[in-house]
Amino acid sequence: MKKKIIKILNKRFYKPISCLTAYSSSVAKILDGRVDMILIGDSLGTTLYNMKNTQGVTLEMMKIHGRIVNKNISSSVTVLDMPYKTYSNKSVALKNAKKLLEFTKVKMLKIEVNKNNLDVLEYLSNKGINMIAHIGVTPQSFKDFRKIKIVGKTHKEKKNLVNLALHVENAGAKCILLECISREAAKEITSKVKIPTIGIGSSKFCDGQVLVFDDFINIDDNIKMPRFVKNYLNFAQIAKKAVKNFDNEVKIGKFPSNKYSYK
Repeated sequence: MKKKIIKILNKRFYKPISCLTAYSSSVAKILDGRVDMILIGDSLGTTLYNMKNTQGVTLEMMKIHGRIVNKNISSSVTVLDMPYKTYSNKSVALKNAKKLLEFTKVKMLKIEVNKNNLDVLEYLSNKGINMIAHIGVTPQSFKDFRKIKIVGKTHKEKKNLVNLALHVENAGAKCILLECISREAAKEITSKVKIPTIGIGSSKFCDGQVLVFDDFINIDDNIKMPRFVKNYLNFAQIAKKAVKNFDNEVKIGKFPSNKYSYK
């Protein structure tokens, strides 16, 4: 798996990196080997637990889902989010990182990075932990996701993001996730850093792309998706039709037939 990480994250052997999220064994089995990376993201807070943001996600949640997913992965590289306030300083971050890695056996950890916690990223990297740095829009900073807007449009914002990306690279990150960053900023960052960038809402100018699996298959058609989400399957529509058929067959006595019953 170490060779797999090196191959995927080596820009000299560039192939765009594909990444989707998984929080369960069933989804993990579907994704394994079909995408390069599988992210057990703290987006599970809003996706699975109906939270308004990701700040309520706990270390235990990430441990449980991380372990379940990783146990069902043999080919793809697994990445786990460190949740809100679990890496507030170097000692706390290392303690919690070790807990996550020992329990889940994932290959990489991801933290949201700004200029104030670069020392934490560098400290974890120096301890031999494969780290991904998440910059741009950092969801753990928001209580209200409706206030999230694209960053990197102004010259100052773009300059700050490029500088942060370079500092992140120097701090030892193996990869940078760019969220909701303008095309020009994402393009400049990707061209200037030697490590790969993976975008979500950050244009085609990244070295890879990630989406939340539940958004990707449109599991809930009552939610208004961000502009950057492409639906590759309308699961909600398909599932509703199947449920309607089940309900109808039960009511008319068609299900269960002898085929689905024991003698």
